[in-house]
Amino acid sequence: MKLLVAVDENAYSRYAVQQSARLAENTWSEVVMLGVEKNRSYFNEDELEQNQAHPKLTMLDRYRTDFLQAMKSDDGLYGTSSDKNFRAKGNKVLEKDASGRKHLFLHLRSGDPVKEVRNESREEESDLVIIGCGHHEGGWGRGSDVPGKIADSVDCSVFVIRENFVPAKIVCCLDHSNISQESLELINQWVSLYGAELEIVGVLKKGELREDLEAKMTEVLDYYLGHGIRALVRVVDEDSLESFIESGAKNELMALWLHQRSPLQKLLHSSKVASLVNHASSSIMIVR
Repeated sequence: MKLLVAVDENAYSRYAVQQSARLAENTWSEVVMLGVEKNRSYFNEDELEQNQAHPKLTMLDRYRTDFLQAMKSDDGLYGTSSDKNFRAKGNKVLEKDASGRKHLFLHLRSGDPVKEVRNESREEESDLVIIGCGHHEGGWGRGSDVPGKIADSVDCSVFVIRENFVPAKIVCCLDHSNISQESLELINQWVSLYGAELEIVGVLKKGELREDLEAKMTEVLDYYLGHGIRALVRVVDEDSLESFIESGAKNELMALWLHQRSPLQKLLHSSKVASLVNHASSSIMIVR
């Protein structure tokens, strides 16, 4: 698995980094930790030390330390030496290689956070983007909808995680039958890491559950039961789906399997994702 952990200087990013470490340790993931700074052209970069010209490099080094400290084991899975410098990777990225037996890279880009996270996820072929978010706003600046826009724009799965979030239940909504094995395993990882309950929610269309969706729900249920995970099953009508998602509690993770033609995708298209992420109490994972 390839993880992209997008961070800013707020406390929720530190929490997201710590939770990313738990997943990475459990899955032996390759990890890129990404910071994004504003474009600046009012100083001569050559006249400054690297950390003076790019203060967020220090932030990335600090989060790397948090990442390593969050791991229960110290077996060299990721590198512990911090003596390497950031170097230019092409003309868009400053990179530090902090790898051990598995890849861990720190990247700094300049520009719009949404575009740069999307570009990074594509270039690194990420499987999952993890981004922190505050409880009462989108984060990344008061009133910002950056996490929601990232959740809407990237091609891979996205976990928008709220600070101090410890899931007691993971609620998985599906309205189509194109569920990948990778997405099933991703949910499995989070359930196992937190010892959380699992609930599988099917979406009714005009009050009915399609035959193919019912068959997929049975298949998903059998998968988790086969892994020793007890799962509850329920249904919700598509007309009440948005309010159902927004009603998620702070200790719940709402996981949404999106598909291009699914009612969920239509419901969460464009600004809806940003609005949902900003207003929901729970953490939200978009599973693609």
